[in-house]
Amino acid sequence: MCKPRLTKISKEEIVDFPLGKYTGEIVLIQKILHAEKAIEEIKKCNILGMDTEARPAFKRGVSYPVSLLQLATDKKVYLFRLLKTGPLRGLADILEDETKTKIGIAPGDDMKDLAKSMRFQPRNIIDLNKLAQENGFESIGAKKLSALVLGFRISKAQQVSNWEAEELTKAQLDYAATDAWICREIYLRLNKR
Repeated sequence: MCKPRLTKISKEEIVDFPLGKYTGEIVLIQKILHAEKAIEEIKKCNILGMDTEARPAFKRGVSYPVSLLQLATDKKVYLFRLLKTGPLRGLADILEDETKTKIGIAPGDDMKDLAKSMRFQPRNIIDLNKLAQENGFESIGAKKLSALVLGFRISKAQQVSNWEAEELTKAQLDYAATDAWICREIYLRLNKR
């Protein structure tokens, strides 16, 4: 991999970038029946962007289980509402599959949180923050890497919304899909440099 041209950016500089988001197909999975088909489709892709969401806890020592697991393929982004489907063996198989590259931003905590409700041994998980630093980036994190590598800024407005709500809003779906999609896109762009 070659060194990127811009390696750092400030919060103030990010606002000069256009706002971007995932505009492809989002598949929301809330039932086990639909999960099986989605998992089979995901297994066809070898590079997956990923992220998780949980209801925010505003008190020290309080935490909530993972509500949403997002997986981005080359064709779609799948959003699994784990509190509605329960743990899915097929998802655990994907997270354990050494032939599939799973990319996230600081995915270690996501994996620990998922392991509280799902048994799996994560394999071939790449942390974009570490990969970016290895490639000379000084600025890391979803917002900064999106601007530096993809050329647009992303909104984090939905980050602390209620991911356990009965119905997720369009803004929540867009946010969740974007977070997984950018992980895959940043990884692919870094590998092209």
